[in-house]
Order: sequence, then structure tokens, then C-alpha cells
Amino acid sequence: MKYLAATLLIAAAVAAPAQAQVTGEGTVRCGDYGAPHADMPEAFSQFAFMIGDFDVAVRNWDAEAGAWGEPLYSARWNGYYGMDGRAIIDEWFDPGYGYRPESGVGINVRIYDEAAGLWKTAWHYTTNNEVRELHQEVRDDGHLWLWQVYPEVAERDIHFEQFSADHWGRIGRVRDPETGEWVNSRLLDAVRAECPAAE
Repeated sequence: MKYLAATLLIAAAVAAPAQAQVTGEGTVRCGDYGAPHADMPEAFSQFAFMIGDFDVAVRNWDAEAGAWGEPLYSARWNGYYGMDGRAIIDEWFDPGYGYRPESGVGINVRIYDEAAGLWKTAWHYTTNNEVRELHQEVRDDGHLWLWQVYPEVAERDIHFEQFSADHWGRIGRVRDPETGEWVNSRLLDAVRAECPAAE
């Protein structure tokens, strides 16, 4: 756990400053995404869909309609290559970040463990200052599945799904209390954001 916390601090310190600003300092990078290191394995591309700036609509599942509902709110999410292209770093900005005091920002440092065949991730969020250890792996269905290693939590069902080159989602499911089956719950619906026009 100390290794993950140290990795997070180092990556945050060496991350290049943002080139543009929208809702708060650093929420848009606009092309400042780095590149993967030449020594990275092919599997390192599994999270390449996250590289860039994204507007994220948070949607709950409407069981009656059988579809995702209207956005509850929108946030920002950006991803870039850090640590000399050996990690994927992505930042989450709550709605109103930069002008609403209660809005936080979080950062993931994703490192691919080739021997284990999975991603090891450290997540740190300013509203609770808790570092979490997360793992992700591609399973037989082709999706990237996520689970939390530390601190331990109840069973979770979360995966990432790429819909197009500019559109992906993080889908969370919960168990139906009557059937015990996993059912859709929440979608973080990420669509590539437009960079501000140069003046």
C-alpha cells in the first residue's frame, strides 16, 4: 500500500501542467496527453480509450424503460500517459470543481502488471483523502472489469465498455434483491470533449 501511495505522489508531481482551463484549473489538457513508452506490452493499450478529455454524464438505469435515464449531472474526466509513458493517469473533476468548495478531484495511476496480466491502480480523492487500491483485467467477455482490493468492500460489479472511438462508459451493476441477479445501476457516460478554440 505504501508503494501505491508513493507512486501516486510521484506521478502527480511529474505530471505536465494543463494547457487549457474550463471549469477549474487543470480540467482540460487539450492534446497534452503524452505517449506510451516503447517498452510497454501490447496489453498496455487496453486503457487507451481513456486518453483524452471527456465530458461525463452520470446516468441511473431506468428498469421500467429498460434504458439509461437522463443525466443526473455532468463531470470531467481526462486521461494521459505519465511516468515516462509507463502508466496511464486519469483525473476526475466533480461538477463545479474550481468554484464550488465541496467539489472534489480524484486521480488514478494505472500501471499494467504484465506478469499478473492485470492493472494495478491507486486512486486518491480530495474529499476524503483516502488512497484505494483497485485492480482491473480484461475477461472472456472482452470487457475491462474492476474490483477494489484495499480497503476491502462488499462485492462489486463494475466494468468499462468502449462504444466508439470517442465514447466509452463505466458501468456499475447491483444485485436485484428479489432474484439475486446482477442488474444495471449506474453509467458514467464519457464522450470526448471539444477543446477550446485557440485565440
